[in-house]
Amino acid sequence: MSRPLVAIPLDVGVSGRYEQPRAYADAVREAGGLPVLVPCADPSLAGEFLAACDGLLVASGDFDIPPERYGEARRPGCGPSRPGRTAFEEAMLARALAAGKPVLGVCGGMQLLAVVRGGKLHQHLPDDLGVSHEQPPPKDVPSHVVEIGPGSLLERLVGSEPLPVNSTHHQAVSRPGNGVAVSGWAPDGVVEAIEIEGARFALGVQWHPEALAARDPRHLDILRGLVRAAGEARR
Repeated sequence: MSRPLVAIPLDVGVSGRYEQPRAYADAVREAGGLPVLVPCADPSLAGEFLAACDGLLVASGDFDIPPERYGEARRPGCGPSRPGRTAFEEAMLARALAAGKPVLGVCGGMQLLAVVRGGKLHQHLPDDLGVSHEQPPPKDVPSHVVEIGPGSLLERLVGSEPLPVNSTHHQAVSRPGNGVAVSGWAPDGVVEAIEIEGARFALGVQWHPEALAARDPRHLDILRGLVRAAGEARR
């Protein structure tokens, strides 16, 4: 049987080129899947793109979700937005969840997963909680651990022991959203993982497992879980 197809929406860089760090696609391939790089497009096309794939990985980017998307006014500290990409990825997520297709949100992708379900974000952690989660380079090494929620999908994937993770974000989930459970926390209480209750596979992680997979196989196990669920969804 052919590898499960995992859609990864692309960003549009300042040069006008479609792009995304190769670590995402490499990790999906290493986990047994076939990455399908999807150009950012009209949100009305989300269903057609998803119909050709078995699962969805929503990656991060150097931008913030427009606060208006979760019913707040922009405050100082909130960074620049890319409304076009956010709208397309929001449509991809909503369609995937409605179709029961497996979803993994990474960093900003996790935040968007919460927003799609009616959740809210801390616009700037130093202002809102007085903490910083932006580690200095290199970014592919752990900087803190995540405590794993018992009985969660995340625990089934990586085990119950605290997981060392990297940290490259200035925003975080403040309210998870409807039917969304928190399944991972940083030592300072910042939400690090969420999952949708009752879904086949709908997980968001605030760190970058694709960047740590070579250092700790438990991070690759997250991608393997996505690929395995995508294969089951296809069957």
